[in-house]
Amino acid sequence: MRAIECVTEISPDGYFSLPSEVIQELNLKANSRVRILILYEEETKTKGLTRFHGKWQDDRSADEIVAEIYADRCKNYRSEGVEL
Repeated sequence: MRAIECVTEISPDGYFSLPSEVIQELNLKANSRVRILILYEEETKTKGLTRFHGKWQDDRSADEIVAEIYADRCKNYRSEGVEL
């Protein structure tokens, strides 16, 4: 199976056409069967990195979150006495 990627638009009546370069590259003829994988790129209203941010779902205050982070850090400290 051969694969090629192209970008096209859907016509108002629901059809899309393959660019002639794709047809030539794959040696397609009329009524050739092809498998189509459609990847739709949704347009976002926000631009830049902010479009990747999700909704904050933690009801705690920032002070509570920071306190928990520091408390967890203290659990990870380990000290051992070593005789030299």
